[in-house]
Amino acid sequence: MDSFATVISILYQFATNGAFLLLSALGLIVILGMMNIINLAHGELMMMGAYTASIAWHHGVPFWLCAILAFLVVALFGALLERTIVRRFYGRELGALVVTWGISLILSQGALMVFGPFLPAIPIPGGSVGVGQYSFSVYWLMVIALSCVLIAGLWALYNYTTFGLQARAAMQNAAMARALGVNTERIYMLTFSLGAGLAGFSGALFAPTVSIAPFMGQQFVAPAFITVVVGGATNVITGAVGSSLLLSLVKTPIGFVFGAFVGTVALLLAALVIIRLMPDGISAVIQRRIDRRHRFA
Repeated sequence: MDSFATVISILYQFATNGAFLLLSALGLIVILGMMNIINLAHGELMMMGAYTASIAWHHGVPFWLCAILAFLVVALFGALLERTIVRRFYGRELGALVVTWGISLILSQGALMVFGPFLPAIPIPGGSVGVGQYSFSVYWLMVIALSCVLIAGLWALYNYTTFGLQARAAMQNAAMARALGVNTERIYMLTFSLGAGLAGFSGALFAPTVSIAPFMGQQFVAPAFITVVVGGATNVITGAVGSSLLLSLVKTPIGFVFGAFVGTVALLLAALVIIRLMPDGISAVIQRRIDRRHRFA
């Protein structure tokens, strides 16, 4: 029974680590992967989602509706941001990096000035279940399941809808897409809005597990960028899933044996090794294997 409980605990930690990496990167997958915009305000968009959820929850809104509300609020803010500022920097990666960094400073400092250093915490919904000597959070089990649903929905959106077809066309060759009648400006706005909304939604999901503060988003930026960069740009959704699973596979057993800090260090070292061995990312390796199978089929 003890060995069975230990295996379940390791699998649980593997799934929570993978879900954490995937949710941290979810909004960045869309904005960086699909639009090639280095969004340094990603953490602050997640902070906005957490703030929206906290304010709504303390006004009596059920938590899961708070998370949906966070998505909508941050998505609308993302659309406004794209319309007024970001669209001026398409094709200018360095300029986009600097301006989103400035936006991140404005958002974090603005939240500090308006709301103070902290917002009231949100209690973790649900209880826990026990297996042997270990207990597992019901909330994190729901978050793991939800992360799978979100990534599947994002994959379906970009592969089986008209919007997805137009978005992929606009990202690959905007001039050709415009010539075929695609409103690329609208696609860019909706894509950035979607990425911002997903960041806000993830921030709301993490809100019960962290301190809700103006600079809370900084803890998610590094894992998000690592996950997206290791995944690669060939297929950002497949890459992000493969990246989060592979990095979690490294972090979980080492963290289980040596502690969380050593596990995080192992994750960073693994990311460096993967980038060195697969400079185009995991998705490029997966795509080459798929193309090779089709070639010999």
